[in-house]
Amino acid sequence: MNLTIPANVMSRIGPWKHLFKLVPFIGKYRLSFMFGVGAVLASSILTVPIPYLTGILLDRVLLKDKNINDMFLFLGMMAVLYLVQYAFSLLSGWLFIKISYSVVNELKYLVMSKVLSLPMSYLSTTEKGYLQGRVAECNSVGNAFSPVIISMVLSVLNAMFAVITMFAINYKISCVVIVLVPIFIFLSKSSNKKFLNSTREMMESSAVLNGEVFESMNGIEDIKILGGKKTQLFKFKSKMNELFHHSVKQNKSLIFLTENVGLLNNLFTLIILLISGILILKGQFTVGMYTSFSLYTTKVFASAQSLTSLNTILKPVCLSVERIYQLLDMQDENSGKVVELDSGIETIEFLRVGYRYRTDLPMVFNDLTFSLMRGDKVLLLGDNGTGKTTLIKLLLGLYQPAYGIIRFNGIHASSIQSDSLRQRIGVVSQSTFLFRGTVLDNILYGQNCKNRSTVEDLIDELGLKEYIGRMPKGLDTEINQNTSGVSGGQAQIIAFIRAMLAEKDVLILDEPTANVDEETRRIIIQSLREQRYMGILIVISHQMDGMDFFNKTIHITKTL
Repeated sequence: MNLTIPANVMSRIGPWKHLFKLVPFIGKYRLSFMFGVGAVLASSILTVPIPYLTGILLDRVLLKDKNINDMFLFLGMMAVLYLVQYAFSLLSGWLFIKISYSVVNELKYLVMSKVLSLPMSYLSTTEKGYLQGRVAECNSVGNAFSPVIISMVLSVLNAMFAVITMFAINYKISCVVIVLVPIFIFLSKSSNKKFLNSTREMMESSAVLNGEVFESMNGIEDIKILGGKKTQLFKFKSKMNELFHHSVKQNKSLIFLTENVGLLNNLFTLIILLISGILILKGQFTVGMYTSFSLYTTKVFASAQSLTSLNTILKPVCLSVERIYQLLDMQDENSGKVVELDSGIETIEFLRVGYRYRTDLPMVFNDLTFSLMRGDKVLLLGDNGTGKTTLIKLLLGLYQPAYGIIRFNGIHASSIQSDSLRQRIGVVSQSTFLFRGTVLDNILYGQNCKNRSTVEDLIDELGLKEYIGRMPKGLDTEINQNTSGVSGGQAQIIAFIRAMLAEKDVLILDEPTANVDEETRRIIIQSLREQRYMGILIVISHQMDGMDFFNKTIHITKTL
């Protein structure tokens, strides 16, 4: 399953109603939002008298009275209005930028939280770069509060006040403007459709390319080993070419949109000039009033253009919100699970459990049945591909069985919240993933109640002090991305210490001695044999030397 948008719904995505999904986010900053709106309104009102004052200045002061003092008075009044309007405009811009970044960061956090809560059945079949694209797409939501949008809102308000003043100056020409504006908007809007369609295609291609880049970065070592550079670059180039095609198409549509709007604006301005010129020649209009009127007309057409351009900015925002909520509205892995484990795991039961990764694939195993209880030390055996690792993932609630029942303390696993289950199960995987930070940071990961002293005491107890001391800076050794900075064996020991520190009810070790030297293997086996650990211990191992302390063995055979 992925988030690719089907072609048959491309025409109906990105409706304006998706903007209302941002209202809960804005509500948290309602005071700043109200001040911002007030500043926008004040900024708009302050510019209303300026064109009218310009007309009076031309007709009465410059052409009639020719009084220099009056000229300075009018210019001074307009300068004060411009300066105050400038201050309110800066205030509104700063407030909305602050709101924009706050909303974007909160939305990113929400998306990341959702991704971490999605079921593995979805995550394992979806490109990680594609999900990464959903997080990055939150940035475009901030455009809903950008200075450009503020300018558009200002222009609409200015146009409303301008129309009122225009009717006071000359209602005949005002009626002509009112007739021309809807025509202007309609013709401009028709030019906007192609741009929106190409924007959808471009955004989808960008997400797909992000997925390809993520895959390349994630598997770069294997690409080098397998000599797959040319193959990977071919795949990357094909997806990059697709993005190039859609990006060019989008920008071509934008150019046509901009030029068409400009042409319409110029033609309609000429119509207004023609009518005004006739009235001036008849003595029914003055040059000053025409100047005022033309300035107000410019505001009206600028507002109409802004309304047209609003699609080019807010429709992509609506589209991003829709795509993000496609993810946010998905059911997470705890959907329908109402039971929280509030006591330790005492028993585990598998009753005729079968599993397959997809319906078109054969079963990994069939009719697996066993029961475990607290204190059991279990050896899990089976050839490669028989489903030992899959069994661990079922125990952890990462996947659900195709059929059969899994119970913890007699409670059906399908009703237990996955996070509460995993809080009681520790795992040391054969392929250990470590996070950026120090060795100590990785050992303490997710264990807020433990500290360095606790870790050092456990290392002494496990007999691993000398082993950790061999690392460049001991517990303070830095680990880069994905275990870079430590060996595979060291990574496994770090994970082993982390699991033992957590003191969970169930401890699962997947080939715990596969990547370590003989001395370390002896230390780990000795720890498993003599450790005070009293929960359920499950070990997957092909190396049987010293593994004689198990009281149960589960043997998984390959499904035919």
